[in-house]
Amino acid sequence: MLVLNKQLKLFKYIALLGLLLILQACVTTTNSSLTDKADPVVAVERYVALGLEYIRRNDLHRARKHLNRALEIAPLDSAANAALGLVYHQEGELEEAETYFLTSLETDPNYTRGLSYYGAFLYSVDRIDEALVQFERAAKDTTYEGRAQIFSNIALCELKLGDKQKAIEAYTVTLRLDRTNGRALSGITELLISVNNYEQAQHYYNRLVRLIRERGMKHSAQSLWLGIRIAHYYRSHQQVSTLAGLLDQMYPDTEENKLSKSLLGVNPMSTGAN
Repeated sequence: MLVLNKQLKLFKYIALLGLLLILQACVTTTNSSLTDKADPVVAVERYVALGLEYIRRNDLHRARKHLNRALEIAPLDSAANAALGLVYHQEGELEEAETYFLTSLETDPNYTRGLSYYGAFLYSVDRIDEALVQFERAAKDTTYEGRAQIFSNIALCELKLGDKQKAIEAYTVTLRLDRTNGRALSGITELLISVNNYEQAQHYYNRLVRLIRERGMKHSAQSLWLGIRIAHYYRSHQQVSTLAGLLDQMYPDTEENKLSKSLLGVNPMSTGAN
């Protein structure tokens, strides 16, 4: 589906942001000389935390500065090398990025965050089979705070490899770990529609709609298009008309609206839109 393809194109950004936003690093004013005199392990942790926060803020120059300081203290530190890989990845220096990711994992093959970063990198350069291996290794860490995101990434890999059932299974695990993961709710609903499992699609779509309401959010073009197809399948003409009208009003120039109009073109009912 076109909507799924759009999700896939955004993955390299979504995956990195999803992994980075779970970090609790905070930028504070520090005295470098005092930091350097601290316990080396503590100093490295501080520099890496600062580096990751600056990456989140897209201040890659400052991120590199702090991460290089960490590597001056501990050249093989897994966290510092993985984070510097992120910097080079975002700058488009792919060979350098992979070198740092591999150094991180050579030092600690079970460094979960490093596995996740490297998986996102591999996905972004269309090495999907390799990316899936990294994500599956990372998913084995049951204590990792970003494990739900890892299973969403596995779902995207399986989807691009053409295995919709495995993608559905991965999204199911995501939602077991994080019931309010809107991206997973949307993704699994889309997949279930594509395999004509409308009963389960309705179940997850209802959860998505409830989440949107509870958080005071607006429907996206995609969420409205999901609802239109489910309502159309169940011949809920009033619901189709309402959702199609909202889609046409809120997102008139989107591909979803074009698809909606095409669907309704073979339906005798009117959307009420001009």
